[in-house]
Amino acid sequence: AAEHAAIAGYADYDEFARQVAALAKPGSCEVSALATTLGGRKIFLLSITAGPIPAADKPAILIVGNVHAPQLMGSELAMRMARQLLDRAGKDAAVKSLLERFAFYIIPRPSPDASEAFFQLPRREREGNLRNTRDPRDPDAADPAADLNSDGMITMMRVADPAGHWIPHPADPRVLIRVNHDQPEHGRYELYPEGRHDDDAAPVEGWGEGVAFNHNFPFRYPYFKRGAGPNAVSEIETRAVADFAFDHPNIAIVFCFSPEDNLMHPWRPGGDQGRGKTSLLPDDEAEFAHVAETYRGIQHESDAPESPPGEGSFSEWAYFQYGRWSFAARGWWVPKVPAPAGKPASNDPRGADELNALNWLAREKIDGFIPWTPIHHPDFPGQVVEIGGFKPFVLLNPPAKQLDPLAERHTDFVLQLARLMPELKISEARAELLGGGIQRVSVAVANLGYLPTASAMGQLSGEVYPLLLRLDAPKGSTYLKGSPRTELERIRGGDQIRCTWLIRPPGGKPAAATVRVSAPAAGSATTTIELK
Repeated sequence: AAEHAAIAGYADYDEFARQVAALAKPGSCEVSALATTLGGRKIFLLSITAGPIPAADKPAILIVGNVHAPQLMGSELAMRMARQLLDRAGKDAAVKSLLERFAFYIIPRPSPDASEAFFQLPRREREGNLRNTRDPRDPDAADPAADLNSDGMITMMRVADPAGHWIPHPADPRVLIRVNHDQPEHGRYELYPEGRHDDDAAPVEGWGEGVAFNHNFPFRYPYFKRGAGPNAVSEIETRAVADFAFDHPNIAIVFCFSPEDNLMHPWRPGGDQGRGKTSLLPDDEAEFAHVAETYRGIQHESDAPESPPGEGSFSEWAYFQYGRWSFAARGWWVPKVPAPAGKPASNDPRGADELNALNWLAREKIDGFIPWTPIHHPDFPGQVVEIGGFKPFVLLNPPAKQLDPLAERHTDFVLQLARLMPELKISEARAELLGGGIQRVSVAVANLGYLPTASAMGQLSGEVYPLLLRLDAPKGSTYLKGSPRTELERIRGGDQIRCTWLIRPPGGKPAAATVRVSAPAAGSATTTIELK
């Protein structure tokens, strides 16, 4: 529907699938499907790398598109980032070198059934998949959304009610604000999503509209809430993504587009004392702050909206339970726009975002607000009912002309993430003959990168494979101190760990020992030591 500014230029599932298929290129971009949804749509995976080493055998960054289904911009940006990674690798030797060292896994549209509501009539910001979540024992418990004014969109209803909780904003009556009972204000409206309304005194709820990908993960899972599902990871979509993550221990960093933004609003440590951690570990704070500062420096943006609390969200699960460095960006938001000349200013924080959105729509000449228009509503006899408000998706997704430059900056960011990855090196290695055929073998394992070899949360949870240090001495050697394989603690960027063995190799001829340190998400380093 070209007339809807938030829809024009975005790809529906069929076009999206064609775009995914066009990216497939042996040796550079492998295309596969993690699962097929209830609606018959595939959850696509792009594996991007370079060089002879397979993606699964090198550290990787996982990029996930719109974990909040109505924010389809995240899917569009992820697809553009995939194209740009491939294009840059073909033109820039430095980018190609990064892709030879690291892999990028991209899941651009993790919940395609829910995202397709972007293109279906009536248009509504649907978070849930096609799971039937209506309670069969109580078919009247949910009030169905309905396009009562036949404009092809589900917006809002304001119902005249002197006991209501909403009043018009004094600076612009199109905007409704909640009554402040500490002031001499009296309600004028009650506010509901557009649809039918029964007599249970509850708003039009939209229950029954599936399970939301971004509320179905087990960390802070919102039991019995709308969109949460019957249990955590109950859905094809969430299981497919979680299974892929656990099946790929080489994933070091997770980056997604999400309302739970921790790059413009970095996480802070809390006072967790128990075993279950619900806030950033202090030992991870410096790295999170540095990455957030890096992101803000690339984006050159400010005034980002506050992040909602994550309830079953993907980005929080990726850190707190999957144990990876997890970074989430909103990607875009309605920018701050000065009010037009002559328009009354307001110091009331209520409705400030909506007023700013109206100013932005006017500046951009986007028809994104439906004026409040009276209708006859059979469920509110004798009351004035009006339908109007912001069009679906228009405040969550930028005009398509902004997608390419946004993707450029986010591609710059994920490439910078790759440059911050751990880099293992065996910085010292030597053997000393002690007498009696005994040799002391000493090594120092260094991390030349910025990020530690694992997050503190990953080490605490045990979900990140530890560093494994292996000494392969000549066959028949006796280990007097140390063992052939040793697990190391995580190594912070710029630090090193020293290890020593005492061995007695079989005598009679010159020999060498091989030392290797590796972890799937941190890479590897190998050296050879000539024994004395």
